[in-house]
Amino acid sequence: VLDEAFEGLARARAHAEANLQNAQELFERQLGEYFSEMPKHWVSRKLKQITSKIGSGATPKGGAGAYKTEGISLIRSLNVHDRWFREEKLAFIDDEQADKLSNVVIEERDVLLNITGASIARCCVVPSEFLPARVNQHVSIIRPDHAVLSPEFLALMLTSQPYKDGLLKTGEDNGSTRQALTKALIESLEVSFPPDLAEQEAVVLDLEAAEMKSKDLAEAYRAKIQDLDDLRQSLLQKAFAGELT
Repeated sequence: VLDEAFEGLARARAHAEANLQNAQELFERQLGEYFSEMPKHWVSRKLKQITSKIGSGATPKGGAGAYKTEGISLIRSLNVHDRWFREEKLAFIDDEQADKLSNVVIEERDVLLNITGASIARCCVVPSEFLPARVNQHVSIIRPDHAVLSPEFLALMLTSQPYKDGLLKTGEDNGSTRQALTKALIESLEVSFPPDLAEQEAVVLDLEAAEMKSKDLAEAYRAKIQDLDDLRQSLLQKAFAGELT
């Protein structure tokens, strides 16, 4: 009885896992396709031309041992993920430490971009609830001119596969990827966008809604997998109790 039941559960779980994988990749594919071919009316500019700040910070003297339990947020690369911010393990510094990083004060709606390490090129807009804040040397602040380019649009663009590939490509290095993104490289990155801010904002709303649908679908399949695992465990318990016939 168990063999027959477990075979069915295994098939259902494999199907659910495949659907989960597809759901997780659904939005990434959609985002990549959207930024692959730019409409003719979009304009192109180098980031240096449409930003008021591009720059990274530093780690306070003493490293992690100098962090505080509260105070001013020090955002590190582990906090920055593609289109979302991870609050867990957020570090804090005091006013004196923050003053030494006064050149990297984060402002509302700044775009954060990881520039070194395994998380290189991850990007999100800083959530306002974590301000005031500074960044360390592994994270770059990109502050677009809000009258020209929506920060939310820029973050979506930079996390799309075409732009991420463009940031990471090293040129004639046999397909290897960069180990670091320099300020000069970020400044020279050419981005394309609708000249009308209202159109940018409409695109952001549409893409954010599509991402939410993808996440909801993925969550439904995770719940399905958990239900199947729970059912398997329940069948085992009934078998050991002699309740299966």
